[in-house]
Amino acid sequence: MKRIILVIFSAFALISCEDTETNTPALQGEINKIFFSADDARAVKNEDDTFTIQGVTDTETLTLHIRKADLGVFPVGGQNPNYATYEDANGNIYATNPEGDGEIEVTYRCISCGYLTGKFNFNAVLPGIDTLTVEKGIFFEVSFLTNEIGDPLQGNAGTFVAQIDGIPFNAFAVDAVNTGNNIVVTGASTSTTILLQFPDDVATGTYTLPDAGFNATYSDGITTETVETGNLIIVEHDTASKTLKGTFSFETGSTSITAGQFNVTYL
Repeated sequence: MKRIILVIFSAFALISCEDTETNTPALQGEINKIFFSADDARAVKNEDDTFTIQGVTDTETLTLHIRKADLGVFPVGGQNPNYATYEDANGNIYATNPEGDGEIEVTYRCISCGYLTGKFNFNAVLPGIDTLTVEKGIFFEVSFLTNEIGDPLQGNAGTFVAQIDGIPFNAFAVDAVNTGNNIVVTGASTSTTILLQFPDDVATGTYTLPDAGFNATYSDGITTETVETGNLIIVEHDTASKTLKGTFSFETGSTSITAGQFNVTYL
């Protein structure tokens, strides 16, 4: 019944922007024939004008990434800038790029009210181990206006992305806090967390990880690994507005974190 109602709502969404404003966002599909329905669905417009759409449960994260919010089909797989990932309860991340395939389609958008509606299907790969199939996927009225920089409450301090062993990681919950002597920035999904720590008076520049006052960790939900080598670049730090922008990469004993970026407002 829930799926029938969502289909009806999607049809209404094609009629007018105003008709969609009171309905609940949703993201759902079938993962290896098992029904998946996100407890929370969000989207964000990134600094490079790409869009990331995510749905989470207590143990899973499903991520869709498209190069723009135009109506139409966005193929995933290979070297496409579009991709889809699925993180399971054990922190394993299946990805469409480069070995998978599929497509994400935006069927309706309302830029002024900040809604995206569409559908998706894809095959994603856990390299050398397993492949899963996602079918009959839909995202309905997922808002990208509720995740803007400047609202640091409830895991919404800004944006936080990276690659974990070459697989894209887009944090669903981003927190940034000044603890008194340090600023701690974390990006988390249901199982995975990346944490960065640096002095609260950090200036723009390049820093080595680890170092006095500078640290980073990676957790897959079971074990936590500490940085062995890495670097952090602070691009901007405005202490008056409490905003921070930077990039990072680091290696632990068994995990490579690369292409990290954050843009946050801290408490």
